[in-house]
Amino acid sequence: MNLLVVTQYYYPEPFRITEICETLAARGHHVHVITSVPNVPDGQFYEGYGWFRYGEKERNGVSIERCDCIKRGNNSGLRWALNCTSFLITSFFHTFGKKRDGFDAVLVFNNSPITTIVPAARIARRLKIPLITWVLDLWPESMFFLIGIDGIQKHALFKRAARSYCNHLYRKCDWILMSSKGFEKKIRDTGFTGQIRYFPNFAEETAESEQRSREEVGFGPDDFVIGFAGNVGRAQGLDYTVAATEQLAEPKLRWLIVGDGPDLVHLKELIAEKGLGTHYRFTGRVPGTAVPGYLGICDCLFVPLMDQEVLNLTVPAKVQTYMKSGRPLIAFMNGAGADVVREARCGVTASAERVEELCDAIRGVLTLDKDALIKMGERGREYCRENFDRDSLITKLEGYLREAVELYRGK
Repeated sequence: MNLLVVTQYYYPEPFRITEICETLAARGHHVHVITSVPNVPDGQFYEGYGWFRYGEKERNGVSIERCDCIKRGNNSGLRWALNCTSFLITSFFHTFGKKRDGFDAVLVFNNSPITTIVPAARIARRLKIPLITWVLDLWPESMFFLIGIDGIQKHALFKRAARSYCNHLYRKCDWILMSSKGFEKKIRDTGFTGQIRYFPNFAEETAESEQRSREEVGFGPDDFVIGFAGNVGRAQGLDYTVAATEQLAEPKLRWLIVGDGPDLVHLKELIAEKGLGTHYRFTGRVPGTAVPGYLGICDCLFVPLMDQEVLNLTVPAKVQTYMKSGRPLIAFMNGAGADVVREARCGVTASAERVEELCDAIRGVLTLDKDALIKMGERGREYCRENFDRDSLITKLEGYLREAVELYRGK
């Protein structure tokens, strides 16, 4: 199969679309990627990249075509909008010269923004091939949350216009792959009448990681360590861990925060203000290969998500990765993500933004003995093996792509 992939994010940025493309290439497919100059999550161009500096044109069998963009900088709303808009504009110049070249389909990796569909749709219609979009964030609801206008009535006109435009873009797709089963009704409500298939995030494949010891990170042998790895942003709401830690006053409770993000400075300031510095350790941003080594020293892992309709429909990608680590989970969220944890019986759940429930969940895992924690983690690992295995899911994706091509050609 000859596949054209349109994604604003690609290697060296930490997104699963890179693994998908490289696995498909290793299986004999030709994969060509149109993407941006990498600058996420830090907002700065990666070393060796920048305006008119595009890095490698091929990696692990995948050909890469990069578009210039305005970097995100401090990740403010304005810089985010400029970054997305600049990619939208420059990507159009990469669609003009595209000939059929034997492409069978266009695949869009669509977390945010939805405008990635625009250049992909133009190519698909001009080349008369199907457009398949993998939806990981529902728009415009995700945008309303990101820019902080969800639930604000004075923006009603803007919201109606944004919803109308996003619905129009979804309807341009031939197939939609949804990362959460909860997305289907919302997608159908846009007026989309094409094929919808369930294609969840898979657990990340991790290379051998240098093992860490509790002592080198700053924990004692009797500490109970709850780990979090990933973006520290508004959607995660890690402020609630501070309120819970203050309320519990549990001397052996410790938090390990692996990663970076726009809310990290605020989180550290809040911890200092409450005098809880001894309960937290921060690694800052680390290579993906180092993350398993940090997760391995934790007693359980924390997966939070704020209480918003669009977030409640989402299963965060870290759920699968945490499950694969064999550690029990504390799911501080509502909806689809919490449902998966309950179904797998691999942890405890607490309603999003409810500090009392979070305290009860932490007390619950603190009272479990080591064997009970191990069994809980093993149930998660087994559930992940059965439902979120990378190779099995990419095989399923191959089937979806072939089916989409055959149906389109049969029109």
